[in-house]
Amino acid sequence: MARHPDALLVLLVPPSPEVQARRLRHRGDSEEDLERRLAKGRDEERLGRDLTPYVVVNDDLERAVAEVAGILERHRRGTPLDGGAGPRRGS
Repeated sequence: MARHPDALLVLLVPPSPEVQARRLRHRGDSEEDLERRLAKGRDEERLGRDLTPYVVVNDDLERAVAEVAGILERHRRGTPLDGGAGPRRGS
């Protein structure tokens, strides 16, 4: 953020740690790699939530893409990003 103070940050998160683990297993990750990646993901999510209020849950690809596109469009137009509803705080 220091290099790009006007950057818009949007955090994409999995629906749950269980879903993230299932996705990684499906990709063929070893259990050792899976545990390492899950731990890193937890750390990155914690940091991301401190950096931005805009959290999008990646539970449905089309919906998640539409949500990110909406955030970007409001940002480009200069419309307040909270839009009255506030940012989504994914689980």
